Amino acid sequence: MATWIAHMRIAEYFMKKYSALDNDEFLVGNIAPDCGVPNEDWSSFTPDKSITHWLKDGENIDAEDFKNQYLIKNNQQPFYMGYYFHLLTDIEWTKLYKKKKAELWDYQGLSKDEKFIWTIKKDWYGQDHLYLQNTPDSVFFTVFSKIQEFPNSYFDVYPEDAFIKQMKYITNFYLNAKEDFTREFPYLSKIEMDNFVQKTISVLESVYSTK
Repeated sequence: MATWIAHMRIAEYFMKKYSALDNDEFLVGNIAPDCGVPNEDWSSFTPDKSITHWLKDGENIDAEDFKNQYLIKNNQQPFYMGYYFHLLTDIEWTKLYKKKKAELWDYQGLSKDEKFIWTIKKDWYGQDHLYLQNTPDSVFFTVFSKIQEFPNSYFDVYPEDAFIKQMKYITNFYLNAKEDFTREFPYLSKIEMDNFVQKTISVLESVYSTK
């Protein structure tokens, strides 16, 4: 699934362009599907990913079902719009991942190593850290990291404090990053990440303009 900063970069574009989305609710909605509460070793979450990411067949995100169940019924409220955008963004990220896997990692035999995903994710989040270092006015710094309270009043399946707990975890994760910005990023380049963000914005623009 897409990184947290990728989600925030996309959210920031829409917050700047559309006044109806320029609020905490929309921004947090773009992170909310990743707010399942982990157990002690992070091997499982409450609620489970199949619920938070609308995996109706156990594998593929059914964003349109979420749209019908929540977004439309709640009059396009910003939080649910952000949640919907997160699901659509993760669909686009999955396409990118599968494309790179088929073209490179399968060919190189790397994807057979179950631990290889953690090597890949170092580049994913490394690009996040690099972006934040170069963008001090990012919505992460100006808005997200400053939110102190965000009680859950949107879903029965999430605990009341699920969103703010994860938001504080994410904030701490990025503010205390230790990243070597001079290293190579062989599994996800800056250009690839930037292109993903721009392409996904275009996809979401077409959805939002016809909402």
